[in-house]
Amino acid sequence: LGDVYKRQILIPKVGMRTVKTAVSVMISYLVFVPFGLLYREELGGVWGQMGPLYACIACVVCMQSSLGQTMQQGISRFIGVAVGGTLGVLVLALGEPVRYPLVKALMLGVVCVAGVWLCLLLKRPAACAMACIVPCVILVNGMTGVERYYYAAARIIETVVGVAIAFGINAALPDHREGSSDEPREPAEDEETK
Repeated sequence: LGDVYKRQILIPKVGMRTVKTAVSVMISYLVFVPFGLLYREELGGVWGQMGPLYACIACVVCMQSSLGQTMQQGISRFIGVAVGGTLGVLVLALGEPVRYPLVKALMLGVVCVAGVWLCLLLKRPAACAMACIVPCVILVNGMTGVERYYYAAARIIETVVGVAIAFGINAALPDHREGSSDEPREPAEDEETK
């Protein structure tokens, strides 16, 4: 019983990855504000469908402990969004039949299979989830007409913005972990003689 009271409570530290994630999310939001791009449909076209949400999500998902890992995650996310966006738009091009619930359900299954298959073909398994999520969002959101295409384009643009910001912040802010550099390191003196 005495040992139970002696145990320390470990409180996690707020590290640089957490700080970088927070900064990148804030910047992602603020990039859209001066342009009034806050999902204001009255702007029309792609601009009316644009806002910071998916950019912020991309920052959270893509920010990793190192610049190289962030780049790989960002590339995978972009590929997944591009594959999923393309599949979603291709299904929308089928027109009127997609409005029927059974046809839509079938197409949702088809885009998920196609999205996973294409990402695996591209050797980007980390992109599979987004390749399935994006067409589902495009097909289920209830938009009709040309607005559906603007919506799909806006999701891709927002994601690219978020990935770029996450990469930029990860490159700009320091990483204080030992051995955390993405650059090749010089061998230590004792390593050179081995």
